[in-house]
Amino acid sequence: MNLLHAILLGLIQGLTEFLPVSSTAHLTLAEHLMFGGTPMPLAFDVLLHVGTLVALAIYFRRDLAQVLRGCLGMDREGRKLAFWLFLAMIPTGIFGLATRGVKEAAKEHLWVYGVGLLCTAVLLFFANRLSQERMGQGEQDLAGRDIPDLRAMDALAVGTIQGIGGGFGLSRSGSTISIGVFRGLKLPASARFSFLLGMPTIAAAAAVELRGLLKPLLKHQPLPADMAFPPGSLSPVLLCIVGVAAAAISGYFAIGLLDRFTRKPRLNGFAIYCLGMGMVMLALGTSGVLGHH
Repeated sequence: MNLLHAILLGLIQGLTEFLPVSSTAHLTLAEHLMFGGTPMPLAFDVLLHVGTLVALAIYFRRDLAQVLRGCLGMDREGRKLAFWLFLAMIPTGIFGLATRGVKEAAKEHLWVYGVGLLCTAVLLFFANRLSQERMGQGEQDLAGRDIPDLRAMDALAVGTIQGIGGGFGLSRSGSTISIGVFRGLKLPASARFSFLLGMPTIAAAAAVELRGLLKPLLKHQPLPADMAFPPGSLSPVLLCIVGVAAAAISGYFAIGLLDRFTRKPRLNGFAIYCLGMGMVMLALGTSGVLGHH
């Protein structure tokens, strides 16, 4: 693994974690192209997620502060938002853990990610159209609900699609934003809730993977091959610093870009991209050019 690999993987992680195009699909394709399908070192993967978590925390620092104040009983709206995020994480955790084995197996079959991207394209197209129709009506009460008007079923629905979809090529941000819109939220409100939900989600995913790293480290044992950097790699410390920086910077840029694109419904460009990339990965996966079938 060299410096270019670290930069590219960091950029891919940062951009695709938040843009509705599936980070898992793009990283898996990159691993096939760069390393012949061998996953990137687990330690590096975990740190890339930390980089995107930093980007989220900085961009939504005011919302994060409000949630923290709410947890301390100092902000009523913050307390409500914290509860909705907690509620959404319940089905995310249940369905995420229940489908983890299947998602790991899917990495050997690129066509699965192709199908997931095609599904993402459909979700984005209909969410965008519904948001445009609501805005066209011009009535504030018909345009959708905001974050303070969230309901329990909204949080549960968004959390469920996140737990089921993440890891199959179904974009986490794209699916959660779309489901929020289908549930009656305004597109900007749905996007904001999706971003905020990304913080505990990414943190929890990193913590789960971190367990596998801590065990050998605490026992002063060498890391297993799938966790350590392969022989001949550049300095692991340097690779991690560069990768995390690339993920954090590109992630911050991606959040801002999607934030602007959801203020007025402009998701069709992402839907078209997912459609094209989905067809490419479907073709590569079924033809046997990359991955197995």
